[in-house]
Amino acid sequence: MTALVFVSTELSPYTAGGVGRVLHNILRAMDESDRSRSTVVLVDVVVDAIRFQVDFPGASLVCVDTRSDAGRHEDGRCHPPEWAYTDTPQHWRSAVVLRALQALAKGTKIAYLEFPDWGALGFCTLQERLFAGFLADTQIAVRLHSTHTVLLNMEAWSVSRQDLSLIDLERKCLRDCDTLIAQLPSVGESARKIHGFAPEEWEPRLRCHAPPVLLDHRDPVTSSVPARADQPIAFTSKLQRVKRPDLFVRGASAFARRRSDYGGSFQLSAHSNDAAYESHVRHLIPPDQGARFQFLPKLSAQEREAVIANSTVVVPSGYESFCLAAYEASLLGARVILNGVNPAFDEHSPWIDGVNCFKFDGTASGLTDALERSFAQSGPLQSVELRQDPWPWSVETVPKRWSQAVAEPMVSVVVPHFNLGKHLPATLSSILESDYQNIEVIVVDDASTDAHSRSVIEALQRVESPRLKMVCLEGNIGLAAVRNTGVRHAEGKYLLTLDADDLIDHCFIGMAVAALENNPTFNVVVTPAAYFVDGSEPAMRTGKDAVDYAVFTGEAKVAGLLDNRFSTATAVFRADALRAFPYNEDLNCYEDWSLYMRMCEAGTRFIVTTDVFFHYRRRADSMVHKPRDAERMHTEYSDLLRTSAPAALRAGSSVLALGIASPFRGSIPHLEQVASPPAQQHINLLLARVARLEQMTESVLRATSPFERMMRIPRSLWRRLLPLRHQVARMRGRI
Repeated sequence: MTALVFVSTELSPYTAGGVGRVLHNILRAMDESDRSRSTVVLVDVVVDAIRFQVDFPGASLVCVDTRSDAGRHEDGRCHPPEWAYTDTPQHWRSAVVLRALQALAKGTKIAYLEFPDWGALGFCTLQERLFAGFLADTQIAVRLHSTHTVLLNMEAWSVSRQDLSLIDLERKCLRDCDTLIAQLPSVGESARKIHGFAPEEWEPRLRCHAPPVLLDHRDPVTSSVPARADQPIAFTSKLQRVKRPDLFVRGASAFARRRSDYGGSFQLSAHSNDAAYESHVRHLIPPDQGARFQFLPKLSAQEREAVIANSTVVVPSGYESFCLAAYEASLLGARVILNGVNPAFDEHSPWIDGVNCFKFDGTASGLTDALERSFAQSGPLQSVELRQDPWPWSVETVPKRWSQAVAEPMVSVVVPHFNLGKHLPATLSSILESDYQNIEVIVVDDASTDAHSRSVIEALQRVESPRLKMVCLEGNIGLAAVRNTGVRHAEGKYLLTLDADDLIDHCFIGMAVAALENNPTFNVVVTPAAYFVDGSEPAMRTGKDAVDYAVFTGEAKVAGLLDNRFSTATAVFRADALRAFPYNEDLNCYEDWSLYMRMCEAGTRFIVTTDVFFHYRRRADSMVHKPRDAERMHTEYSDLLRTSAPAALRAGSSVLALGIASPFRGSIPHLEQVASPPAQQHINLLLARVARLEQMTESVLRATSPFERMMRIPRSLWRRLLPLRHQVARMRGRI
């Protein structure tokens, strides 16, 4: 029997949140045969197995704790540790989920796998499918709830690097999955526009599936209660900016002034995780109406349903993916007032103005008018009719076909070289020890000047091998031009760029070729980097961690403007793609960053491995280690944006360059305003320790690239600072 697997950070009745309620309803509404083959992978939520069986008979449960790093080096894996995921904790969580699914798949054939869109939990799993054929026969779906991108479009945030990285991770999940599940057609189209996908890339993968609507303690009714002069008007959503409780307060208070005969109360039966915002909402209540507004955050489920059943329920939010709360209210018998600007309530939805709801235009005065209409037309409304869409796993999709027996086209390995004769032999050995044999190595010497390097190059020129090409330049032309020269001499279908002092894993080339052969619409394979100190041996699948790492998103469309989240200089490319985007020879540095930025903007698709296949040698005299003053770094970064950023941003490139936030300060804003007293003490302690270490690393706070930061901060301080910052971030997430 094949399995249905649902990954989530929420599940009702154990957690709050609409994502968990949707999953709860799906599990309860499916037939016994489907539920008996269903597994819920619940992330960072502990649920008693016996209680789970009572609530969802026949289903299986896997609880995943992302604080655990178990399995990183099992089964030949070489996954970076948690502290390596600087500013990308969601990337780490997706790696833990991948390992849990790999364990599950050993004994279970998974037919259907569903992730929520928020949090990018499917990122590593989707990349592993592209890279190594993991779950190649599985339909992998992402259900549209509300991504971080949607939230940032709908409400104000203090945006950090972490937010930008999450946008990129989520977007790549949406781009790489087989099926996009929209709970309503209009919501699917709205999400497409917000994320900037072309219709031809989005629509063929879109499936509509409205989740079942279930009531816990009452039977559904067919019509609403009539309007009464003492009827409560209720807001039942979360006290969150995107839910617009401020609009509810403004519109309701104006209605009370307009209708002097109205004697009911205004009830906010909603919980809040943001004390500052709740205070703002409370301050909007006119002093003379304070007694009429009631905050009821702790109602039981039965009490909540009883309140709703006799109320007028207002849903003022400007964006919902479905809004179970509105459907539940209608089926309980409430009169429902909806924001007509919301795509979940538009004319293509089941909501019909004046029939089963009243809609308003998204303004406070419009809400007041809609309340007036509801009380003027006091007769019962019809209950909303539910959509009945086929289960997404019942709709056949074109299966992925993964072939291990792919052709073995030639791979050209381009190695630029300048005065690195001490390290070049080890680099060439790591290439020639590859499991993949159809390789040509192109060493391009950029007119080396030191005697040892020249002797190494001369020795290589005497080697007679069809696998080695030597290109010796008469004058120094710079790294970008040297790489372009190597590309021009390459004959392979694929290209690997590798600097003359770095190393690759023996299986990387073969696996990357298989990935690109099996995924013809993708052009680049990116691997994390593991750092080793010059003079020491790299970890190289020893089961030990490296001294540092760099992890990447690949298609870093947003965060890539501030940090190179695309890749190192080392990646495997389709030769045609690299020739279409030559390295910019006008840049003094960041030529690889420039290449990826231009590729990404043009829509080039990347595959990102979770395993480390690249080992970066940290040298005291390397290009990124040499001290550079702040003015020069700003100039170099501005030059990068001038030549490589999307056209709309190039005019303001100097402003962007000067506006780069400190990599440490600004990544943990406003904690003191939201923490409870015990948590505040802990955070204050952590922040004090972070501040002391930041003072010790003051000279690097203006660095514009993660590589420069890693190279210039003493390793001992870096390793002390990163875990502290992650502790602060984890505390922030729990408040």
